[in-house]
Parts: sequence; structure tokens; C-alpha cells
Amino acid sequence: MPEMDNQNTLYASTAHDSRRLPEQSPQVHDHAGRLCMRLPWGNTQEVAPLTFIEDDSPTELREEEEEERKNPGNRTRKQEKFHNACDHICYRQAHASAWTQLLMHLWGLGRGFFFLGLGFWLLILFPIELLIAEKGNVLSGMLATAYWIFPIPLACWLIGHIVVYRLPDHWVFTPSKGPLWELNRQTGMVTVFARKPGQFKKQGYDGDFIRPFHEFDAYVHVLPTRQGMPLYSLHLVHRYQRVAIDFMPLIGRQSSDKNSLALWDMWQNYMDISKPLPDIPVLEEFRHLDPTTAEHDRRTGRNPRHWRDMDDSTFKAAIMAMQDRINRLEALSRPNLMAQHVQYL
Repeated sequence: MPEMDNQNTLYASTAHDSRRLPEQSPQVHDHAGRLCMRLPWGNTQEVAPLTFIEDDSPTELREEEEEERKNPGNRTRKQEKFHNACDHICYRQAHASAWTQLLMHLWGLGRGFFFLGLGFWLLILFPIELLIAEKGNVLSGMLATAYWIFPIPLACWLIGHIVVYRLPDHWVFTPSKGPLWELNRQTGMVTVFARKPGQFKKQGYDGDFIRPFHEFDAYVHVLPTRQGMPLYSLHLVHRYQRVAIDFMPLIGRQSSDKNSLALWDMWQNYMDISKPLPDIPVLEEFRHLDPTTAEHDRRTGRNPRHWRDMDDSTFKAAIMAMQDRINRLEALSRPNLMAQHVQYL
């Protein structure tokens, strides 16, 4: 465990501070791959992908707050059970169990293929049936094709819906074997958890891969679809070892790179102890526990319940304002401030 700074009992001496970046070894290999664009460090904006706002509405925040009041420690127990965390100390991510993922895919794919089949049935098969069927046989022909198209996706959708909405949560949502990765604001460290024995043996680690945040660079990964259209996602790649974090499960693959740029700005702000925590709903209840953030909020007079007491119309306006800031991001043209401390390839 890194030693704590004597001037501040929360932040470790290794905590990431953009005002005091250390000199680092030259980059020898680029481990990001060909279809990646490295993003510059620094000059961040106060942005976050919309999923980090939309997924935590004021109503949901108040419900969780009430649940925690009735069952103190409920949130902590859930985090320990599911190996995840999101607070002023760290952001830790874990996949759902294979069982939970199967049920979610069954539900989502069943619903998706049902509507896809419905569109195909109405817009393509129905006009064809009108042209080729004998008079009076159109309905029977359409029903015959429906028997082939709809039963399987409809059954998957129905089963998934029943499982998700009718069965007890502890039957459906089960924990995985452990966390995948963690960004720790308190220590300034990034951890990629070993999912199997000896996973990072080549990197010289007998266990989890743990390195300072400033040794990682962000890359936008571009993956073309079968139609040649680009899809973007964000990766955090270690500069000196072949180790990376794929943030696609957080925000998905997008047709625009803007959400990836916003996520990189958010992570930099989250890890930088010279700046307050990102002002997003899920972190609001922890702001007073982070020294830099508490001082910032005291100085600016920020309402400590800004998100939790927000009404629906104001929340929608906040989402639109964030989307506007994301659309105006020009992160690719920024100077890379880390290049002052690292010799890149």
C-alpha cells in the first residue's frame, strides 16, 4: 500500500496530480494496435458520457438514498458481493455472471429480433404475398410465414421478461468471479485484476497488474462494421506493457468518437486530486468526503443535493446541456501535456 501524504490523510503520496507529473521512461513499443488513435493528456473539460447521468435519475437517487436509510450498509454489501464500486476512492468494474449475461441477452435479443422480424414480415413479405398469392389466400400465406418468423424470438423475449421482472433479483443477478479493473483516486493506481493464475507473469507480476495512472494512455479504437461504417470505443493502454482496459462495456461502441473523448476527460478529472470529482449524479453523495472536492464546493457554494433534489424537467435540461458540451469537444486537437514528460514513439 502506498504511503499517505502527511499533509492529507486521504490521498496517498502516489495519487495522480496533474500539477506534478514525474519524468518517465521513453516509450519503446506501441501496444495499442493499428486501428487506434492516441488521445492527448490535459486541458480537460467538465464532461461525462450521458450514460453516467441518464442512468442515475434524481428519482432513482432518492430511492437508493431511502433504501440505504432503511437498510444501513446495503450499498456496501452489494458492492462487495458484485465486486464493483463507484465513490470518492475508486471506480471498480466487474462483469455480471455468465448466467446473468445469458438472461440479459435472451431478453434483449429476443425483443430485438421480434421487432426486426415484424418489420420484415410487414414491409417485405406482405407486399410479396399480395403480388403472388391467389385471391383470398393472402391471410393464410402471411400466417404461414408468421409461424416460422415469430415463435422463437417471442419465446426468448417472454422468458427473459419473466425472468427479469418476475423472479427474485438474487436468482437473476448473480456476481461474477471477481472485478476486472479499478481506477483508484486515493492511490493514483490503475489495477487490472488477474482473472487466472499467472496472467501477468510475462509482465513480471505474480497476481494483479498495478501501475500508476500516468503510465497509461487513452486510445480511441475504431472498429468498422460490415458496411464499412466506423464504430468508436475507448481503451486505456499501458505505455510499457501489453496490458489494456476496454471501456466498451461502459458506453458501448458509438458511431461518433465524442463519447470516448468525454469519457477520457472524465477519467482524467476523476483521478486528478488537483481537481474536484466529476459532477455526475452517482458521485454526488461522496463529494463532501473528498478534500479537494469539498473545498471546491465550499468555495463555489454548490448545493450538496444539486442532483438528488432536481425535478424531471431540470434533469432533462441538464442532459441536453451535457450533450451540447460533448458535441463541442475538440480533444484531438489539444496539445499532449504528457509529451513534456515522456518521449513517445
